[in-house]
Amino acid sequence: MERPDQDSSLLSRDIFGDFDDVAPSLRVAIASRLALVAEARGGILHACNAFNALYFDYDPQLRRYNVEVDPDSFIAVPMGGQLPVLPTGAFVRLVRGTRELWGEVAAVLGAGEGVERDGWTMGARSGAPASAGTDLQRIIVDTDVFGPLSTEESVERGRWLRPGGGLQDGHLVGPVPADLKDVSARDQTGSFAAYLAGAGRALLELGPLPAWLAQESGEVTEADVAWAVRAAVSCLGRIMETAAGLRTWGLYGRSAASASEFAASETARELRHAVSRPAPGGGPRYSAVWPLLNTLSNGKPEHRAQRSGIAGAALVIDANLALADAASGAPRPPGVDLRVDDRWQQGGIWRAQAQPVDALLAALDPLTPAGIGFAESRASHHFGPDACADGGGRVTVVHVDDELVVVTVALSATDLREGRLELSRPVLELLPSGDLVLGLHHEGVLLSQELESQRVRPIGSAVRGVVWPPGLTPGLKLTVAAARAGRRLTATSVRLPQAVEIPGFGTMHWDYDEALFASGTGLTGGSHTPDGWEPWLPSAARGAWRPAVAALEHLIVESLKRDGDAGPADSRRLDGRRLTAALFGPDVRSPALLWTVIHTCEDMAVLGLLTRAPGERGGPDVFTWWPSTPDAQQARAAEGWEARERGVSLSRHWVRPQHRRLPRGQQPSPGSRRDYAQWRLEVEGADADTELPPGTTFVHGHLRGQEPGKPWHRHVPHQ
Repeated sequence: MERPDQDSSLLSRDIFGDFDDVAPSLRVAIASRLALVAEARGGILHACNAFNALYFDYDPQLRRYNVEVDPDSFIAVPMGGQLPVLPTGAFVRLVRGTRELWGEVAAVLGAGEGVERDGWTMGARSGAPASAGTDLQRIIVDTDVFGPLSTEESVERGRWLRPGGGLQDGHLVGPVPADLKDVSARDQTGSFAAYLAGAGRALLELGPLPAWLAQESGEVTEADVAWAVRAAVSCLGRIMETAAGLRTWGLYGRSAASASEFAASETARELRHAVSRPAPGGGPRYSAVWPLLNTLSNGKPEHRAQRSGIAGAALVIDANLALADAASGAPRPPGVDLRVDDRWQQGGIWRAQAQPVDALLAALDPLTPAGIGFAESRASHHFGPDACADGGGRVTVVHVDDELVVVTVALSATDLREGRLELSRPVLELLPSGDLVLGLHHEGVLLSQELESQRVRPIGSAVRGVVWPPGLTPGLKLTVAAARAGRRLTATSVRLPQAVEIPGFGTMHWDYDEALFASGTGLTGGSHTPDGWEPWLPSAARGAWRPAVAALEHLIVESLKRDGDAGPADSRRLDGRRLTAALFGPDVRSPALLWTVIHTCEDMAVLGLLTRAPGERGGPDVFTWWPSTPDAQQARAAEGWEARERGVSLSRHWVRPQHRRLPRGQQPSPGSRRDYAQWRLEVEGADADTELPPGTTFVHGHLRGQEPGKPWHRHVPHQ
């Protein structure tokens, strides 16, 4: 094998770390390059393929990789039979007897049964976990990535494409093993990283990653390689979000021009109409994208080719982007709550229900796939109006996604007396049935081991059997988080910035609900919220593959204080993997949840709430909590934390510069274009891309609650 000539300005070590470590000018260059690659490859590019494009030097003009490949590192796919795990980005050999056809997996979709031609699907299918044995998958292989096919190769591809030849509509369709070690075959990034760390390891020798890892840690393990590849794919996914010529759906990038063309088509109009119909009576209806697209394009010869090969995958992304615009933009379907419920199955499953909806759905981003259909199928409860009425306003949903649930709970006198924690039926039905473990923190108070970890049982709308610490007051607010695949609830109180003196009661140190406090004690405490204080404000990092969740901040700090390794001046530190286990239990092995925790910690480090440092021997980053004592602050400064963090500590009161998508048909003002260009030039220099992404306007960074003034980046100290 020959090492290709690499453009060192693009294949940077920083890509294998964190998005924030990549220089803005390099991000722009990579984004521009990947937009060209996507256009050359049919207008679609997954972040795993983006990794290959940079690492193995894909030339968008020649439309091929500039690398001498070793087919022994490819995954063999014999015609017929069960498919192996084939993640997006894997190089494959389609084997028919003694003949082979080479390609790269460009997209993978669920192909589960139980759907109709009009897209209707059983609610239980939406958000269902991987089956115990195998998953049906639709795998799209790009056979043109190694250059034009020879005559013999073209004939071989034709044999695969003919009826019974192995490729249905140009796709591999069949059962795939559900798990690969600790990685789900649905986790494209994880299984791709496992492939390059294992069977495809020889491919990495074509680039610098093994040598870089060896410099940092000496012996390079499979785990080291997999971790680095995961980080790179996540970083490239975020860079693709900034590319002017791309729109992103999950980790897929799609040509913005092609997506806009589809959104204005008759097929898109029919798609939006079909998906936005609730079931009779206004109940939820679940529609799968792939079969519906097949139905809509039947009888239209000009569209038949759009369902084959790479074009079929691109069509799926176009459809989801058009539906996303309808669900989150204006005008929305009148009187209909429209949201994606499963991004994986059948190209995506969307949920439509008549409004109003309950508090859980109202608090959930319509573009967050929460798997509500599967949750509904497990119990008699449905997510309709007033579903949380039993909670009496005590439960507030803060965050829900396909991996994580975060709520705030105000404890009533009855809760404390009966040993219960109200969570509401909708929330409990998102969690596994059976006994759970409650990990309890009371900020600023040392609890016994028996109180810190308790086994509890879900009954009705609450968990019961809780032993509350003595002295808790009615109205006390807890932040409660749970991994949807785990059995651990993690709960903490939140200490007020200033204690409140309540006549007839004494001093209150923790955030509380005034109405429940009054009803439980007979006392009136008055307002206790300082001006501008909130337990948390929205996370600064929202563009990550798994965005930061600010509501986890107090839980992360309390877990570090209790479970972290001791450091100087009573500081506590853990890396992201150990911290995720401390929060949600060691049995939860979800890469998506792990990255949610890591990105939240990174966000906290930017805001000065934690510090961050590289792990030993090239391991994952370590996050440290420091007490607010003079000794701790001196120790923090003595270890060089501030310099290591580049002096960046931003106030939560800043609104950062951002793109904001405009309603269809509107254009940004000349002033917005001018401000955006000036901002990019000031931050990135003369080589910056100053064109606003299509369909967006620019929101200048400014102090929250004030008119845009001095941009926030001018307040950040430069080292």
